[in-house]
Amino acid sequence: MISSKTNDINYTTDVTLTPTADAQSFLPDQTNLVPKNQGQDVTYWGRNQNDVSKTIIFKPESSEFTVDASNPKGWLVDSSVPGLYFTLSVNMPAPNGVTWGQFSPAMPIYLSDDSSVNQSKPANGSWGCASDRKDTYHQSGNMTFSLSFYTTSAFNPAQAAGKQLMVNRKRAGTLENSWDSGGEFDIYLQGPLTIAAAGCGAFSAEKTVDLGEIPLNTLKSKPDDEHNKTPFEITLKNCYAKPTLIVNLATNPSTNNLLSRNQGSAKGVGVGLGYFTSTSASQRLDLSNPNTIGSSDLEYSGNTSDGVLHMYAILGVTDKSALSAGSVSIPTVITLTHP
Repeated sequence: MISSKTNDINYTTDVTLTPTADAQSFLPDQTNLVPKNQGQDVTYWGRNQNDVSKTIIFKPESSEFTVDASNPKGWLVDSSVPGLYFTLSVNMPAPNGVTWGQFSPAMPIYLSDDSSVNQSKPANGSWGCASDRKDTYHQSGNMTFSLSFYTTSAFNPAQAAGKQLMVNRKRAGTLENSWDSGGEFDIYLQGPLTIAAAGCGAFSAEKTVDLGEIPLNTLKSKPDDEHNKTPFEITLKNCYAKPTLIVNLATNPSTNNLLSRNQGSAKGVGVGLGYFTSTSASQRLDLSNPNTIGSSDLEYSGNTSDGVLHMYAILGVTDKSALSAGSVSIPTVITLTHP
């Protein structure tokens, strides 16, 4: 039998394990994530072997978690994040002396419904002897609980990104004698376990986009057309979970959805901006409001990769009556954020 006290065999001990508070950039099919070990005092007690089991069991009694159907040692962290599981084991100290023998099967044992992995008992002898009609304290030691997380192919970083899990304490199970004799350890998990927000570490863009030259008469004859369409790129670096992107140009003066703060000598002209979708379609940006660009249009190669926003600039007419030849130079601030 087990307890945490040397003077009380029936003592119930609460043990709370807390995973790291750092935000985690989990990916599918990973193992042994954010491992944590935590020690706990334990005492061994004996009683007549006909009155008590020798087996120690780590069972999901009153557990608030759901087992992984493909892994008897695994437990789903939260139903809102499919594919993220934890395992929890305990390694108990070997009993002293030849009377009790070593644990068999060998430690550790796991929180599980599966009897092949969730229990163990001394290979020989008894927890005490036949003369121990009364509860007898025999030994103190320290056991170690080990918590770690893993993901399966069902884990979707985009779905999990930014979530905090296990914010409130949740019961995992109970470590005790298999016949419920003596004390027990009620095991809880409490986070928050934080999944990193979808986002990118940095952005990189071409500083100058050269729109080339165009005859003034072309602008006058086709004032509503897009002229000199010129592609350029913005690179999204060190991205996690394929984030969407918000492009905002509202801090720049614009007329007729054309950037109009020309520092060159030409009059009546402006520059429009747009991007190419994953199907190579052209999509103009609204210069007065934020524009949300989906992850499918950002050319991510994986859940941790760089992305590319394929943009283009065009020359257009803001005021046909004011058109005059000259240079065009329009400094522009493009603000990039994530939802």
